[in-house]
Amino acid sequence: MAWKIGRWDASCDVMCVGSGIGGLSAAIAAHDAKLSVVVLEKAPKLGGVSAYSGGEVFVPNNHLMAAAGIVDPIEQGRAYLRFLAAGWADPGKQEQLLTRGPEIVRWFEQRAGVRWKLVAGFPDYHYPKAPGTVATGRYLECELFAGKSLGEWKDKTYLSPHMPNGITHDEMFAWGGFTHIRGWDFALMGKRFRDDQRGFGPGMMGWFVKAAMVDRAIPAHVGCAVRELIVEGGAVVGVRAEKDGKDFFVRARRGVVLAAGGYDWHPRFPRSFELLPSWGSMCQPTVEGDALVMATSIGAEVAAVPAHNLGMFFGYQVPGETHEGKPLVRGSWEGGFPHAIWVNRAGKRFADESFYRDYLPKTRAWDGVTQTLPNFPPYLVFDASYREKYPLGTFFPGQDLPESLVARADTLRELGEKLGIDGEALEATVARWNEQCASGRDADFDRGTYPWAAMMTGDRARTNPNMGPLDKAPFYGLPLVVAGVGVNAAGLRTDLDARVLHVRGEPIEGLYAAGNSTAPLDIGAGYQSGLSNLRGLVGGFVAAEHAAKR
Repeated sequence: MAWKIGRWDASCDVMCVGSGIGGLSAAIAAHDAKLSVVVLEKAPKLGGVSAYSGGEVFVPNNHLMAAAGIVDPIEQGRAYLRFLAAGWADPGKQEQLLTRGPEIVRWFEQRAGVRWKLVAGFPDYHYPKAPGTVATGRYLECELFAGKSLGEWKDKTYLSPHMPNGITHDEMFAWGGFTHIRGWDFALMGKRFRDDQRGFGPGMMGWFVKAAMVDRAIPAHVGCAVRELIVEGGAVVGVRAEKDGKDFFVRARRGVVLAAGGYDWHPRFPRSFELLPSWGSMCQPTVEGDALVMATSIGAEVAAVPAHNLGMFFGYQVPGETHEGKPLVRGSWEGGFPHAIWVNRAGKRFADESFYRDYLPKTRAWDGVTQTLPNFPPYLVFDASYREKYPLGTFFPGQDLPESLVARADTLRELGEKLGIDGEALEATVARWNEQCASGRDADFDRGTYPWAAMMTGDRARTNPNMGPLDKAPFYGLPLVVAGVGVNAAGLRTDLDARVLHVRGEPIEGLYAAGNSTAPLDIGAGYQSGLSNLRGLVGGFVAAEHAAKR
């Protein structure tokens, strides 16, 4: 190990690597267990990937459901989580997520002042087609957060380039959702932006940063990258970090909690574990797999679940848009909007474009005869009716689109030639799509039959919110790229106390992990928005509980 000088620059009982919901859950719970805590954050601001998220926490049988008179027996939530896991979850870890989640969420409300609220009328992904699903109540978000209450951390806590500022889910849906952006109350949004009222992920992490750094005065060091775990006598006793260009050694008497996120920006891990030829990310560029690198260096085990249906999207990179010096990839929801479809290189539709649980595995489909991924990358195709009504990312309806981003043509065949896909097949695909739009039923992939998709990507003024013909020239198209969100297929294997396990099976003393740094063995081979934040909450809290007993 590099630590040979025999001194520490700082010491504490519990040291948290990362300031997302996993790291701060551990920090707050450890502090309230009468332990001293230090948080080290590699990025220049606090909040982690959680601050870039939608700020949803998915909690079956939560206390706000009960208060609202919504009955959600635990057996019902268990059935849904088992459906999502598809046999790939560790039963003990999944049960822990289900049973301790409601308790821990309520603890943060009562003890840390986090103001949760229900997202009204927002159904589970697979409602009503999967066992155990419900129409409303399991999604929690936070009340709007006043940025000024962060004091010195106000400008050192992340906002999100992906989520709308200053509103809640309820307001966004009431205004018509993504498709009706022209109906949003921008005067109200502007006032709230000026007042630094934060919603979605930035709002949620505002509450947690306030609870940790302001209310409890837990020390946090930003721009402080942890590089190495220090081991003595087989136990992790601290870390070597880099701060202001120099080594910074921190002793942790009770434990180190790795909550540094996944590996979206690592140069090799996405290709190795996500099994796609290329990878882009919506996360901060500091999410580079540091937890895996450090922990495996001392013998930690890496575990994985099938990558095909976790939290990932496809999107595009608007020329010139960056975050922290790296290209900013925007997730694409537009394929589920009316007057838009996805096609493959053969010019054919291959999935329900409104429901990413359907299109993710189909985009990954492997053809063993041709040795190719025939549906990768997908192409977004839309028409002039779409441009008149709906946005593309941050471009409003009718606003000029950059030629470097979007191809445009007067005919579908010409558009196919410009995109490098089969133009004749594209014409036939659109003709069939238009016929189905006339009936309002997608006979090929049942698009528009999931209530969740109707709320997220649909125009609810239409009979089928997710269907509309492509029949008005000019036509537009662009290839999509992978838009990772930090929810990865592989991570550190942990036990029910959040202890990182050695490849030989025993816990590594003094080392814990939470959230996206851990293998998703609590959720298995499927996903539901809000589960990643719940994993962080539960894992961090459980780690602090165990560390307090050491």
